[in-house]
Amino acid sequence: MKNLVVRVDRKRGAYPEYTLEDAIATIFLLKTPLGRKQIAEKLELGEGTVRTLLRKLSNLGIIGSRQRGHFLTEKGEKLKAKLNESFLDPIGVSVDGWPAVAIIVKNPPKFKSIELRDEAIRFDAKGAMILTVRNGEIVFPEDSRPLKETYPEIVRKLMNYEEGDAIIIAWAETPPKALKAAIHVAVFMKEKDLPGELLEVVR
Repeated sequence: MKNLVVRVDRKRGAYPEYTLEDAIATIFLLKTPLGRKQIAEKLELGEGTVRTLLRKLSNLGIIGSRQRGHFLTEKGEKLKAKLNESFLDPIGVSVDGWPAVAIIVKNPPKFKSIELRDEAIRFDAKGAMILTVRNGEIVFPEDSRPLKETYPEIVRKLMNYEEGDAIIIAWAETPPKALKAAIHVAVFMKEKDLPGELLEVVR
């Protein structure tokens, strides 16, 4: 899947840009109201870029704003619920000291782990594991080795997974990079099922 990028002209010749992954991350981050500066820090984006992204989300009726910060509107909550039919909210974990993020993907298509790892690395991850739920246990699909044998602390953090789900774990230099790399792989896997309203954000 091509990386969807929006570029917006600004004075002084700067070009703020955001991706579909930034938009999805923002929707997940707004479980609680956040200010623009907080969102910029959590996404490692410039405040001008975040302002443009938030304006687009607001114009589409996905978020609102009040004194405490930006929040999901009723439409935004419904959009997030649709997203959760494809993949669940990101979960912060750690892999060998690296900040990492895990995402449970529902009803995944057939996949090749190495291709998905390459996608994560292409999106600034240092590495990724793509796992599956088999006989109620999270395992490496290649050899059915249980994740709990090497990363029991990650397994303890993962909940609400079901038989056949895929689990993406991406790690990177910073939490925002890990977050967006994991989301990128989830989007790559579930591209055909993404809500149309979401794609409007990057048009």
